[in-house]
Amino acid sequence: MNSKTIIASLGLLSLSCTAQAASSDPWEYYRIGGNYSSAYSTRYDSTFGGSFKGVYAWASEEIAPDMYGFQIDLHANIETGSVFHELSINSGLLYGSKTYFGLLKFETMSVPLMAGYSLNVPLSEIATFYIGGKAGIAFDSARITIGGNKISDNATEFAYSALIGFKLAISEKTDIVIGYEMYKIEDDRPYHAITMGFSWSF
Repeated sequence: MNSKTIIASLGLLSLSCTAQAASSDPWEYYRIGGNYSSAYSTRYDSTFGGSFKGVYAWASEEIAPDMYGFQIDLHANIETGSVFHELSINSGLLYGSKTYFGLLKFETMSVPLMAGYSLNVPLSEIATFYIGGKAGIAFDSARITIGGNKISDNATEFAYSALIGFKLAISEKTDIVIGYEMYKIEDDRPYHAITMGFSWSF
């Protein structure tokens, strides 16, 4: 092997090492043997976390006001093969108001306290699809104001919701969460909500 061949070989080896170092794949943390679905779920193996999401919910009933607010939760992730299960405790605050004929103002507020479950299925190295539900109670209040007169009512009612959406990983422990949720309180017609926020692992 002549000197030119040796120099060329060393040069190619150097370029190969440089390219490999430059790639620095940010998702390599939870890749195992090239099987991203298994590796991605391992990221959530028996970990605890939390989330904070903003909510905009529109009412099914024309008379009811749309509501907005936030949701918070604490959750545990249980990995089983290529998927993981999320068990959570959820709360938050939703508020809405609507004025009729410029005279009557209707305000409503709901503070849910619910337990939840969702099935999480990795779709790619960074995206996860989830579907699930929550059930519990909601502390609700309503107030009607006519001129200087106010009529209010408070109640504690059964509440549940169905949810579906996506999580997009932005770091090893943080996801952006975008979803849809149908939120129903006792005998009232459901609210349909768009949720968006962040979820993280401890």
